[in-house]
Amino acid sequence: MSNPEGHIVKAGTKAQPGKYVCIDCGAEMTLPKVEEDLRKCPTCECAEYQCFPMTHIRPDIKTAEDVNKPPKRGESNI
Repeated sequence: MSNPEGHIVKAGTKAQPGKYVCIDCGAEMTLPKVEEDLRKCPTCECAEYQCFPMTHIRPDIKTAEDVNKPPKRGESNI
């Protein structure tokens, strides 16, 4: 299940690949794959993030492998 862009996600929940921005200190964490439990912010221990799933950043990102090795621009079959 993916979250809409900008959705608030709490630590301790299953995290999808994407960029997570701490709502307290603004520290960014990028997850390349699904994690069982999203951990608290390593900078300030906040437990809430604003989530930007990879599928909302680039429409040609479909899998965790695409996150690690994104298709080159212009080669997408969208």
